[in-house]
Amino acid sequence: MLKIGELAKLAGVTNRTVDYYTNLGLLEFNRSESNYRYYSRGMVDRIKEIERFKQEGMHLNEIKNKFTSHEVIDIQDLRLKMNQLEHDIKHIAQSEDITEARSLAKKDLALIKALLLFIQN
Repeated sequence: MLKIGELAKLAGVTNRTVDYYTNLGLLEFNRSESNYRYYSRGMVDRIKEIERFKQEGMHLNEIKNKFTSHEVIDIQDLRLKMNQLEHDIKHIAQSEDITEARSLAKKDLALIKALLLFIQN
């Protein structure tokens, strides 16, 4: 468990930034009996992710929504959908409109593969 200063140093931000992100609900912490905030080491990665999203132009509210989203994506469902799409690609490829089928199916498959990579990270 890390105190605010330790977390800030490891993440490469100021104590004030850690405090601000905490107050926005972007960082999770536990309180000690002496009322100190202690953060898990995972919050170092969380801060680095927040900073990366900010550099990509996302607003803190958008970042918070990304972290607090209650939508549960079932990886198994995505894999089943991906397998179904692969099957559909093979079936459609045998039809008359091969070019259009490949284009649409590849886009769907690429999207699902990207989602799987995102979720697994």
